[in-house]
Amino acid sequence: MNEWYRGDVSAEYAIGLLEYLEQRNIGRDLALAETGIGSAQLDGDLRLTTQQDAALLENAVRLTGDPGLGFELGLRSTLTWHGILGLGLMSCRTLREALRLWSGYLDVRTTGFCIYLHEHDGLAELNIQDLAPGALLRNCALERLATMTARLAEQLAQCELPDVEMWFKDEQPSYTSAYAGRLPKLRFSTGLCQVRMPSTYLDLPLPTAHSLVCSQIKQQCERERIALGQNNCLIARIKGLLPLEDGTYLGMEEVAQALCMSSRTLKRKLRHLGFNFRQLVDEARKQEVLRDVLNTTMTIDEIANRRGYSDAANLTRAFRRWTGESPSQYRSKLPYKLERGAVAQVVAA
Repeated sequence: MNEWYRGDVSAEYAIGLLEYLEQRNIGRDLALAETGIGSAQLDGDLRLTTQQDAALLENAVRLTGDPGLGFELGLRSTLTWHGILGLGLMSCRTLREALRLWSGYLDVRTTGFCIYLHEHDGLAELNIQDLAPGALLRNCALERLATMTARLAEQLAQCELPDVEMWFKDEQPSYTSAYAGRLPKLRFSTGLCQVRMPSTYLDLPLPTAHSLVCSQIKQQCERERIALGQNNCLIARIKGLLPLEDGTYLGMEEVAQALCMSSRTLKRKLRHLGFNFRQLVDEARKQEVLRDVLNTTMTIDEIANRRGYSDAANLTRAFRRWTGESPSQYRSKLPYKLERGAVAQVVAA
């Protein structure tokens, strides 16, 4: 795993987990055994390495017997778990502003993931990128973050948001049945990892808004980012820049110019993070294709042409690699599809 991913997770998330374990009569010493996490780390609100976070999650899953612990932690998370960023989220004017703040400053809470917000066709998508996929217990950490993110929306708006969904790339694990009725709607085998909702939710005003506090929190988050020696998540910023309205993608030179750096510097930074520019373009194309397939007004030939494939057969081969299904099979199984730019319910046969 890349050295850049170390010193990753805020200790406040570990403290929240330990408090939950204590409610289950599982002592701190047992939970911290062989994790390398010291009391000084927790008491001083220092950051844990990715390895320490994974070791603590591994202990907690074993001690509770709950492989779905990431969901449990996400459901139990409070705004105070997010430290100063949680206060900033509360002070935003609208849910849109808060979720932009969450995605924009996630790296002051964890550098192992990044999130970017994308709006299209009446939907808002918070796309989650795993920057340390080789770490242990990664599904647990991902489920924790996705559930926290989904829960943030209702916590901040202080009302029920029934159309929030969590989408995961892989097949549905058996342990999700234990959380039936407690989680937002879940979709699996989608090829995407994201929290999604109607974009109308983003216009909801937050009852705790305070513009001065929000401005002060942003300044403090910037200072914390500098103190941690981090930049705003480069991967998320690039992914936000890549897609153009006509279905094409910016080149490296254009992206580098937009980021106020040379292409040589951009290439070096990506190499340091374990990525290359072509990977990011391919991932962006994959997400756009998966999104296009939801739009039933587009044929597979049209999608192939729009996304740079020579024909529908080549697109279908790529699609099978991503999802194990053809585009038409994938489209028919989804609970809803996009028609004329809106979300339409699919009536089961």
